[in-house]
Amino acid sequence: MSITAKGAAAPASSPAIPIEKLDLGPYNIQYLPDGHYVLDVNGNNPAKGAGVIGYTLKVPQAGNQQWLFVPSPDAPGWWYLQTLMDTRFVLTLQPGSTVVPTPVVMTSVDLANADRQLWSLLSTEEPGYWYIQSKFGANNSNAPLVIGLTDNKVEASAVAGPISFTGFRAQAWGFRPVGNAG
Repeated sequence: MSITAKGAAAPASSPAIPIEKLDLGPYNIQYLPDGHYVLDVNGNNPAKGAGVIGYTLKVPQAGNQQWLFVPSPDAPGWWYLQTLMDTRFVLTLQPGSTVVPTPVVMTSVDLANADRQLWSLLSTEEPGYWYIQSKFGANNSNAPLVIGLTDNKVEASAVAGPISFTGFRAQAWGFRPVGNAG
């Protein structure tokens, strides 16, 4: 997956690629270990605060497993990850939680909680796979919080914990354009 423009790389002297040229999805966000699971709004639950889990890719594909990158108008380089469900909820670190790893839930965009809702991608050692980093607590003094699963099994909860460079596979995600079930 790439959230860059399709085609050849731009020369270093070129201006930044305009947002309208980026491929913003929808994507299935696929867990690297064994490639069995994708991020899924648990039970297709439309309620605010619904949990996010790793689940087997559904065929036919369902909106609770499809995600769009929505650029933040106030924080360049950070993105909301929005479900294709009718709720238009976004991935959010559980509001008010002080537990680490922090559960990932679905809520409406909320500017007061924007740091808990904004994400960026950091490359891993595995080509084509990325850490999904939270903006919450992002600074030079703390290890970034990145999304992983509590276990490599179906219905394991999605959580954000400190980045691990030695155990990166458990926090690595790929992005498959919706419709590519292969």
